[in-house]
Amino acid sequence: MAMRTHELHPSVIHMPLTLLPTAAIVDLAAASAPRFGRSIDRTGRTLWWAAAGSALFAGLAGMAASQEVETRSDHARDMMFLHGIGNFGLVLAAFGVASWRARNRASYTSALTGLVASGAAIYTAYLGGELVYAHGVGVKTLGGAAAEAPALFSGQGVARLGRDAVKGLGWLLSRGARAVTGRERVSRAALGPIAEAGTGGAPAMH
Repeated sequence: MAMRTHELHPSVIHMPLTLLPTAAIVDLAAASAPRFGRSIDRTGRTLWWAAAGSALFAGLAGMAASQEVETRSDHARDMMFLHGIGNFGLVLAAFGVASWRARNRASYTSALTGLVASGAAIYTAYLGGELVYAHGVGVKTLGGAAAEAPALFSGQGVARLGRDAVKGLGWLLSRGARAVTGRERVSRAALGPIAEAGTGGAPAMH
């Protein structure tokens, strides 16, 4: 069975989820032993660029997927927005640290930044899993846009992926602007366990 365009994102998301904490741990090791860590420092620098590049690739695939699947509730749409905007921020942060590391040696600050970002990435990954397993987003048997997506490795699939990635970025930024200005609020329930912890387990309200 051919891979569909919306299936690229879950296929590649494991790269940044693995590379990001690895870069942080290597930076921690290099910062802990600066006299003996020059080769480790270079490895950390390379890993930061690999993490940032893979995060960008996975993010663009995710933006395309957001235009190729159906969310059948406001809750799921809010959760998809939080998943996307969170990962968008992580991509920017990864490139920021990678750029800084290109000119500087590893430090406890770069290591801590990577560990915090890894924790945030685990949370956004949780939101992505909830979209699929709890809300059925992108499940082919439900029909709709996901069932109609073209094969990834085809002329139509490549064109669709690029077009939908641009549309997905536009949707993410415009949705973010509406949330910031209060024109379209984001449900607290879309935060998942964070919302539940903040309300003592009671249902979250708008």
